Amino acid sequence: MRVLWVHNTPAHIESACPFIFILADEMRSQGIHVDLYSTGSLRGFARLNSVRRDVTHRSHDYDLVHAQFGSACAHVSARTPCRRIVSLRGTDLLGCDTGSAWWRLHGWAARRLTRQSLPSYQRVLVMSHRMRDELSRYHGRCAGVEVLPDGIDLQQFQPRERMAARRELGFSDDTRPWILFASLKSCNPVKRSGLAKAAFERAAAQRPDVVLQTISGKPHDEIPLWMSAANVLLMTSTREGWPNVVKEALACNVPFVSTNVSDLSRITAVEPSCVVADANPDKLAQGILTALETPPSKPLQNYVASMALPKIARQLTAIYHDTLQKASPIAA
Repeated sequence: MRVLWVHNTPAHIESACPFIFILADEMRSQGIHVDLYSTGSLRGFARLNSVRRDVTHRSHDYDLVHAQFGSACAHVSARTPCRRIVSLRGTDLLGCDTGSAWWRLHGWAARRLTRQSLPSYQRVLVMSHRMRDELSRYHGRCAGVEVLPDGIDLQQFQPRERMAARRELGFSDDTRPWILFASLKSCNPVKRSGLAKAAFERAAAQRPDVVLQTISGKPHDEIPLWMSAANVLLMTSTREGWPNVVKEALACNVPFVSTNVSDLSRITAVEPSCVVADANPDKLAQGILTALETPPSKPLQNYVASMALPKIARQLTAIYHDTLQKASPIAA
């Protein structure tokens, strides 16, 4: 089987979306021929049309095309002659409703392109059950939808001793509780770094010993150290697919405090050390204090065991085979 993955991550910056490249390697190890096509920037109608023609031309050599994002990425992959699958990962489903006028306009355009492209795909993969519900509610797509989150490498992300991790990061003498806030781009309004800072300050008013560690743009192979060095992960996003940063924290046995996004409330319903709270500094601060003081009820990595990279690759392979074998019509 030959599959073309279309994505808009710069080919020379794999740290931007490492999950794509990691899963592609795992798929290849399981016998699927995967080629990656980076669209580069897709701003402007001329560029969109040029890339769409190129993707359509290249796709004649493949059994299936898998657009790795909605929005413009789905748009340029929607006219290929072979079977088509699209993965929706978060803001490409509903856009961005916070930040500057530019961010809101960009979010509106992303949502519109996704909506226009969806009828062209035999299968739509979403990261969470919440996204599946939103896809049905806001875009009217119910058929051919699968929940398949990105996989995580549980060999790379696994529990390690906290102070040992801090020593490797150069913080050998720091024994204070760390609250970790991680974002690929600190300027992204979806992540709401200001809310995270406000929540931390309120928590610090009651626990003066805590420290906020903010990381952005770190090499992906360094992230396991930061996760293991932390006491609590803090996330304040407006929306997420299935946040990789939370998977990584749980895999390292670190609890999270988050706004109510994705399927995280399914975990907090049964795990007292993890907290989902309203997007309110005081409530998030209380969540931080709860997470610091509450031991996990069981190893937190158990909550992401089903997302282990080999398991996700096997599920995706099964979806590919099923999509190629079924002569089902495209469902709008």
